[in-house]
Amino acid sequence: MREPYCPRIPGFFLGPFGFQREYNVVKEVDFTEKVPISHHLIEIKDRLIQVVLVVAFFFGVSFYFIEILILWLEDPLPKQFSELTFITPTEPFFTNMKVAAMSSVFISMPWILYHIWGFIAPGLKVKEKKITALFVFFGTVFFLFGGIFCYFLVLPLGLKFLLAYGTNYWKMQVTIGFYFSFVVKLIMAFAFAFQTPLIMVLLTKFGLINTVKMKLYRKWAFLGTFLLAAVLTPPDIITQVLLAFPLYCLYEFGMVVSRFFENPKNREMALRQMHAEAEAKRAAKEATEAAAEKKRTAAKVTKKKRKVKR
Repeated sequence: MREPYCPRIPGFFLGPFGFQREYNVVKEVDFTEKVPISHHLIEIKDRLIQVVLVVAFFFGVSFYFIEILILWLEDPLPKQFSELTFITPTEPFFTNMKVAAMSSVFISMPWILYHIWGFIAPGLKVKEKKITALFVFFGTVFFLFGGIFCYFLVLPLGLKFLLAYGTNYWKMQVTIGFYFSFVVKLIMAFAFAFQTPLIMVLLTKFGLINTVKMKLYRKWAFLGTFLLAAVLTPPDIITQVLLAFPLYCLYEFGMVVSRFFENPKNREMALRQMHAEAEAKRAAKEATEAAAEKKRTAAKVTKKKRKVKR
């Protein structure tokens, strides 16, 4: 049984006001033993409640400082379109809600990653459990880097292209609802997409994938990044390319990093399997060619016999 970070049985601890009662916050499950699925669901529920409470708290804080966040998100907008409008009475309120929600997720990301790892860790070995801090740190760094990359590079270029297109024929009036929805969705898309190396390392660590297959399917990964970028970004080539290329670079980076966390036995097994498949394909090809050659030879012999009979 692993040592929990919070008590499972109510007890007492010495606090600033004397002995105080302590309560269980998360009901943890030890995955080294067989337990009912209900226990896993209880742990998911407890961790989800904690995450929701922290996100809700930072949502309130972000909503209090919403003016600062709004001004910050308006900065990439070209100056000629800086006068935003709204067309429905509820649009300003729900726009502020969206921005505050995005901010709360960014601030709470270390806590969210910590609970994700806390749920996964019981099924790992003792050495693997020690990388909790690294998982939380790099997950947060990549998440923030994705948002920052989008804010400082993708948004200015994308907005400049999209808003300038067609202004020779029509007058552009940007509403706060459409603008902030566009900005929030794009930033969140980049932030989550930049988690690719972390996901690759985890899947490699758990033995679900290996670096041999990653290299083998590299061209499909390149195509997949453009398909994913087309889904996550608006329908314009600028933002799609600006997401697809960094995403593929992150795939290559994740492939390199995953090699350090990969079990050498899994890699050797994958290599042997790949060689065995290649040998089987080559043998099948040689057998097919031999059968075809035999068939051609038999046809020639039959043709010669027919000529002799004539």
